[in-house]
Amino acid sequence: MLFLARSCYHEHPMIPQQLDQKMDDAAPFLSELKKHVTNTLSPFADSRNYPFSGRIKSTRSIAEKIEMGRYGGFSEIDDLVAFTLIIPNAKHEIEVLNFCRSSFEVASIRDKSSAQKAPELFRFDSTRVTARARRPPDLISYVGRSIFEYVFEIQIRTAFEHAWVVATHDLVYKGPSVNWKRLRLAAQLKATSEGLDAAMAAFEHLATGIAESPWDRVSEQIQISDYVVSIFAERRLVEAFRPESISRFSENFSTLVRSIEPRLSVSEAINIVDAELRAASTTPISLSLYQLFLGLLCQSGHVGDAKRIRCHVTPELTALFPETKRISRVFDYNA
Repeated sequence: MLFLARSCYHEHPMIPQQLDQKMDDAAPFLSELKKHVTNTLSPFADSRNYPFSGRIKSTRSIAEKIEMGRYGGFSEIDDLVAFTLIIPNAKHEIEVLNFCRSSFEVASIRDKSSAQKAPELFRFDSTRVTARARRPPDLISYVGRSIFEYVFEIQIRTAFEHAWVVATHDLVYKGPSVNWKRLRLAAQLKATSEGLDAAMAAFEHLATGIAESPWDRVSEQIQISDYVVSIFAERRLVEAFRPESISRFSENFSTLVRSIEPRLSVSEAINIVDAELRAASTTPISLSLYQLFLGLLCQSGHVGDAKRIRCHVTPELTALFPETKRISRVFDYNA
């Protein structure tokens, strides 16, 4: 035979032995680098609910990158370890970049405006940060091999951009052959994702142009939201009561009011809560805002029961507002 493959060397015998050896030598350092960067980035990403992942590139993938002709040597390959961090929209990008600058030795940042691109062209162009792990002071003068000599990449993608990548990558770039129609459709979908990102960036402005169709449930929630915002703006309640999501609170309290017997309107419920709050000498801080409002409504004598939902009634609530014991359907922690 004219060509003989290395039958006993690794999973893909057609990969050059030099590259196999280079990746084998680097493997323990790349593994430790991945762990180090993950331990640094994960707490930041988790605290903001940014999905995050990382991987060490396969030897086969690195071989294909070398064949692109962009790299002069192995040390120039900047994504042997690659991470992806997904943000809700482009406005969050600056915060991620600032974190990267403060946590790593950033070598370069290639954002969407870095490369020239015709206006009618739509292709992958997420922001990419290349960096090295920052040496601790006691290792500044260390000259042996370490994780600090390897460059890693962090791709920062918006949610819509990430959806486009995940949905189209294997269909287009791992297909059996190059196909103009597939490439065209992928570009069209990329254009759609960019349009969605542009809409998110101008969300508040664009929302002002939406024609409004009144709906009772939304109108009720707006009343509740406006009232909650006002009591905190006037500092009538301590910040501990502020719900994590005023929108969610407004929806929950609206549902509660609709289930109350005898029936109350949201306006009536807000007026009752407001009067009770103003009459109270102190407010307990062992309750959520929802429980406080429920307790005040029951204390006022305007609530007989709430039979259509399960209310969050706890021993703390009944101790402070005994009238809440009349509520028959409650959340059961032991169920």
